[in-house]
Amino acid sequence: MQDLGFVIVTSGGLPEAYFLAVCLAFRAQRFAVVDIARPATSRLRALSRLRRTRGAWYVIDLALARLLDALLVPLYRRIARPDAGAFSEVDAEVVHQIRTRYPHLDCSDADAPEVPDFVRSFAPDYILLAGCPILKPTVYGLARRCALNRHLGALPGLRGSDCPLWAFALGRPEWAGYSIHVVNERVDAGDVVLRRQVIAGEPSFQQYLRRLRREASDGFVEIIDRLLQGAPLPRGPQSGGGRYCPPAGPGHACARAPRLPSPAARGTAPANARTRVRPCARRLRGCGASPTRRRGRRRPGRPTCRSRNRCPR
Repeated sequence: MQDLGFVIVTSGGLPEAYFLAVCLAFRAQRFAVVDIARPATSRLRALSRLRRTRGAWYVIDLALARLLDALLVPLYRRIARPDAGAFSEVDAEVVHQIRTRYPHLDCSDADAPEVPDFVRSFAPDYILLAGCPILKPTVYGLARRCALNRHLGALPGLRGSDCPLWAFALGRPEWAGYSIHVVNERVDAGDVVLRRQVIAGEPSFQQYLRRLRREASDGFVEIIDRLLQGAPLPRGPQSGGGRYCPPAGPGHACARAPRLPSPAARGTAPANARTRVRPCARRLRGCGASPTRRRGRRRPGRPTCRSRNRCPR
């Protein structure tokens, strides 16, 4: 087994990052953790950009969804069973031990000068991204070999944010899965190292998402084990096509938990068949088609699709 150095970059202390840290510690590898808390100014800039491209109603939906998450997620974590999450082995004690025994950096801006200085001083062979903001080449380019990211979507079908939700909202369950890819200057566009489709078999979207997150992290660990064994990465360039998905912020509860295909439908429909699930992409908006206005009475902030094939009705 090779002796390599890793830097895990995350945001908000996500359990996915500390799951990777536990796996590296078990394999006696050298690693450090960088935890980036996105500042309020960065979030405001993102909302302003989305308002220009998606409309005011979309931004209102997204802001309300994020506000509900900020209020309800901490409450859920207090009352949920310890084994209810995707990473039941990662608790507060494990996080404390990792932060005590291994180098770590907490910062509020990915562009802060202390981030590249910390990474450069550690001299990692690989940088592992686990739910972090978009990094510049001045950070991920410091890896001696490459930087790898775990993406919850089957590349190149869906890139961007909330891809599991968009896969079912757009009626494309074949795009539901995960990919491990090399990081480059374009978002989710680097060479694919591992890609797997994860078929939905749970009665609710939350249960499916929990299993998807765990399987994606297990796939990330598989790639790490290949690196430690000295095996080359099976890198494959992404072909054209696919679409970039914006953050999903629907105001309806059913849009936060889209209806998955029924077991009968999953057993009879082909793997690449389009399955109609709610909510439809028009309610989520921003499905990837060019926005335009309806003729006649104007309805501000409600773009529609020019192509009926892109947005299931």
